[in-house]
Amino acid sequence: MIAIRHAKERGVANFGWLDSRHTFSFGEYYDPAKMGFGPLRVINEDRVSPGQGFGTHGHKDMEIISYVLEGALEHKDSIRHRLGDPAR
Repeated sequence: MIAIRHAKERGVANFGWLDSRHTFSFGEYYDPAKMGFGPLRVINEDRVSPGQGFGTHGHKDMEIISYVLEGALEHKDSIRHRLGDPAR
């Protein structure tokens, strides 16, 4: 079944450097009716200010997909591998 979730119904978090919209419960946004879809747990739309970003943090047993619509993205894992490094 396809359920349409309009943008105005999504969770919102704004920290100045990060403006985020959450499709499912995430961070301080909690909606027991929107906990995920099967194994999919997070679909966030994040707008990150230039030169800003998330500090080092862990992700266990998950895959991360990022779409960059404008600008550039650098992603390093907790052991300092960078996205696109030949060593990976």
